[in-house]
Amino acid sequence: MFEAKIDLGVLRGCIEAITAVADEGRLRITEDGLKLRSVDPANVAMVSFELQSDAFDDFSLELAGAVETEKEGKGEEGKETSIGMDFVKLLGILGIGGRGGEEIELKLDEKGQKLFTRMGSLAYTISLLASDSLRKDPKVPELEFPAQVILEIEDFKRGIRAAEKIAENIVLGVDGESEEFFMEAEGEMDKLRLGLRKEQLIYLTPPAEKVRSLYSLDYLSAMSRGISACHAEQLTLNLGKDYPLQIDFEVADGRGKVSYLVAPRIESE
Repeated sequence: MFEAKIDLGVLRGCIEAITAVADEGRLRITEDGLKLRSVDPANVAMVSFELQSDAFDDFSLELAGAVETEKEGKGEEGKETSIGMDFVKLLGILGIGGRGGEEIELKLDEKGQKLFTRMGSLAYTISLLASDSLRKDPKVPELEFPAQVILEIEDFKRGIRAAEKIAENIVLGVDGESEEFFMEAEGEMDKLRLGLRKEQLIYLTPPAEKVRSLYSLDYLSAMSRGISACHAEQLTLNLGKDYPLQIDFEVADGRGKVSYLVAPRIESE
């Protein structure tokens, strides 16, 4: 049995960050908190999510009947259970709740495959998805990124919003020589370039040579909205040349984290 209480706004932001990539997935509940890894239907993007148990006001997981798993690198057994969740449905329910610090109560009925939620005077019972109907959790590819950028989220959002007005794709890159991070987009008539020098960034690891990759704005726009919902202040971009983009940011005042991974598009000559 799993029971927990958490600030409604915190949970709503976390679920919105997940739905930027995945509509459904297998949510793992462990003694340490919640974990998820899922991909979008087109296999273009992946979301990894963790929320520590101390992000909750109350967090209780009864171990009877939970699956025993070996904790990575620790040589000891932990215990967990997992549920199939329709995150779009859950987000819709969370959106009906109040604001201003309201708390949500969660209670899992594993046998009935139901998740009970209560937000003040509102109570919902959510039917869970069968685990065998869900895709297996994806593996995180081993990638070596030649460039890393840490920047204010508002700068990233500004570049995405500007690109949306003229194009369907956007280029993200780093010029190692000038030590500049840039975002570029090109439409039929218009061009956009946002350049941020090292001193305008929080952190920059410049590559040995200029790197740039093209990505779908549909995905990065959705991710930008997911980041905004969590009220994060900064994010980390890991980049390469014609390479996947990894976006990392913290949620719940640093007691959780989200990572997006999106495949590049092939840039036409």
